[in-house]
Amino acid sequence: MKDGGPHADGRLTLTILLLMGFVVSFLPSAVLGEVKTITHTVRQPFGGSQSPDDARIAVVARAKREVLEMAGTYVQTLTVVKDSRVEKDEILALTAGVLTAEVVSQENYHTKDAFGVEVIVRINVDTSVLEDGVKKLLADRTHLEQLNQARKKEKELLDTVAKLHNENERLSAEKKSTKQLKQQFRKASQGLAAVEWFERAWALWQDGKFSDPKKAIQYLNEATRLKPDYAEVYTNRGATYLHLKDYPRAILDFDQALSLKPDDAAAYNNRGLAYLHLKDYSRATKDFDQALRLEPDFAAAYYSRGLAYWGLKDHSRAIQDFDQALRLKPDDAAAYYSRGLAYWGLKDHSRAIQDFDQAIRLKPDYAAAYNNRGIAHLMLGNQVRGCGDVQKACELGECGAYEYAKQKGRCR
Repeated sequence: MKDGGPHADGRLTLTILLLMGFVVSFLPSAVLGEVKTITHTVRQPFGGSQSPDDARIAVVARAKREVLEMAGTYVQTLTVVKDSRVEKDEILALTAGVLTAEVVSQENYHTKDAFGVEVIVRINVDTSVLEDGVKKLLADRTHLEQLNQARKKEKELLDTVAKLHNENERLSAEKKSTKQLKQQFRKASQGLAAVEWFERAWALWQDGKFSDPKKAIQYLNEATRLKPDYAEVYTNRGATYLHLKDYPRAILDFDQALSLKPDDAAAYNNRGLAYLHLKDYSRATKDFDQALRLEPDFAAAYYSRGLAYWGLKDHSRAIQDFDQALRLKPDDAAAYYSRGLAYWGLKDHSRAIQDFDQAIRLKPDYAAAYNNRGIAHLMLGNQVRGCGDVQKACELGECGAYEYAKQKGRCR
């Protein structure tokens, strides 16, 4: 998870030598041909070292993935997907982000040759709102990256289950013990369950943050309990603690994430943000340095390091970083505002005003930008514009400068 927010590919082709049957049905549309229902049935035998519970977890994960792949045929035809040149591997993540696979039923079955689990899953595809949902997700790269990471982890685990089934069959045919596989099946199924908890947390993600961060932490706690080496969970739980301003606990989670995944640029960036909030600017800068070594075009890390340099009163280096952040993300109002503050630190009030202008152009209700632009105008002797800006800032909820100017007789 990047950008200080709760901060993880590929399509799956399983080669499991197991009995599997599926049924896909496209039911009549509910509203003028706009709703398509895909129903998918998977039957999978189990035995030997795999318990019924482990088999059920694996087959549910497999069935949901396969039905999402089927629904992905609708997503990949959308104009917004074609125009965005979405990578093939991202189609499944996009589909999982806008559609929900529902388990209709799951039950055991048996034949004269085998026991097994049958799972029926279903997806409703409302084509009238599908493109809007995909467009919103494409604009939220943090969310999409997390969904990509979850799909990648799921693929790895399902591939592991497939290999274990093959090994189980081989050992059974050779009349050799399969007991040692039991623990491996258990570990894989726990991993798949952890991915499910991870995705439940991300289902709470709205408008750049978790709508219920405490609930998200509960879900992520379950994921770490089931899979203690799941690095992305620690990164995201740390980012959630960061959102809750529990900076020491956030740092502990980022430490754990980096011990498991030392090349996680997002974890370095977010740990740097925690140090930044604690005013430990030197340690923050080191983490942002490392994030940028790992990901040279990480706009948020340039912006965050700029804030750290500003905290260290190194305004020239702060401006260099804000320049880089704006090169990568030209519509970042906060970066313009922060660069304006850095120019202010260099007593270049005219350049500061220009950046506050840009921040307000991009974000017309930016109270702090109005406030500081107003102060800069007053310092340059432009009383009319200065008073107008600090009054506007007050209307938007930031009244300190306006009240002070009134007390001093500078504004009415």
